[in-house]
Amino acid sequence: MRNKFFLLTFISICIMSCTEDRIIEANKPIVIDPASELVYYWNFNSLVGNATNIPPDFKTSSATASITYNGTGAGYMDGDTGGYTINARNNDPAENLLKVRNPSNTRNLVLSMPTTGYKKVVLQFALSRSNNGATIQNYSYTVDGVNFISTGLSKSSHNPTPDPVVELVSLDFSSIDAANNNPNFKVKIEFAGDAAANPTGNNRFDNVTIEGIPLI
Repeated sequence: MRNKFFLLTFISICIMSCTEDRIIEANKPIVIDPASELVYYWNFNSLVGNATNIPPDFKTSSATASITYNGTGAGYMDGDTGGYTINARNNDPAENLLKVRNPSNTRNLVLSMPTTGYKKVVLQFALSRSNNGATIQNYSYTVDGVNFISTGLSKSSHNPTPDPVVELVSLDFSSIDAANNNPNFKVKIEFAGDAAANPTGNNRFDNVTIEGIPLI
């Protein structure tokens, strides 16, 4: 009986260790190439009230970038207080953030970010949700401006955690050649799970950045 107890304890420790290793690996941050520079940056600190098209607060590129909330239904996006410091740049304070309101299952957030003049781009943002907010986000991108795919993405979905827990989400396009120097590059975030159809609740974004290596 005693031997069985020790055997079960040993197996339990092994399982827990393997699980912890997988969690650490899944949340391992992406190392940004030191040759990269900040191309677009949304800190939303000046965003107040409802919005339909949000330009970046900072950009190096001369191209036009924007965030839109496409689709149908009563869902909308707006700026509100309660921002985060995760992924903030230039010592920006945690002021406002972007709330993407439910129902979100009939809409999607599109980040239009031409990568003209850049390669090996990486997208990052701080993320949380309200208790009633959508529990699943699905990620895809387009290189022709029309058709969205997830080919080559190591991360194509994420489960946001409720505020006050905040996470850094990183989407690495550095190995996707078609994302380089592309005027049609966009990223789409779709919302799923039963909570996405709620009449209230939201997903919360802050400090959205895309970085890339300048083409010489």
